[in-house]
Amino acid sequence: MNPPHPLPSWATEPAAPSDRERAQRAHQLGMLQISWPDKKQLKAWAKAQGWPTPFFGLHDALFKQLLSTDEAFALALHSSGIALHVPIRQHAITAVELQKLDPLYDSRGANDRPEEWGSLVENLREIRRLVEAGIVVIVEDQQLTDFDSFYRWAHGRYHMLEDGYDSWIGDDS
Repeated sequence: MNPPHPLPSWATEPAAPSDRERAQRAHQLGMLQISWPDKKQLKAWAKAQGWPTPFFGLHDALFKQLLSTDEAFALALHSSGIALHVPIRQHAITAVELQKLDPLYDSRGANDRPEEWGSLVENLREIRRLVEAGIVVIVEDQQLTDFDSFYRWAHGRYHMLEDGYDSWIGDDS
């Protein structure tokens, strides 16, 4: 399953052998990035481990097997050629980054109408997607850990967006 808006590469990191639960959660959220080696090489490796090698659904069968135990997960990461990237654990929004967002909110054009709210909304959506991927976003001494905490922060800081802009931060359509 590929999310409609995958995480940027800086927001992922290679999975370590101890990251099986993180990989499972990322997979459930559609945020796990998987790189598979050559199919022949992978099938030979799986046979050598006594893992299933069905003709159809090889990747699904091997993925299920590698998530089955901590040992299988570590073995697959170490020697199969399969590479997994999981969302990073946390990301801090710095004061410098906020200083780039705030002018987008405050900018006014002709007739004193906002002219940069579209850019601001897209930036806020990116922050929301990080939170929805399970990344703890730290901003202004707050931890954004779910949509509700993100919304409280975003609405508190940029409150006029909800009533004054058609495209909303919680909607990717």
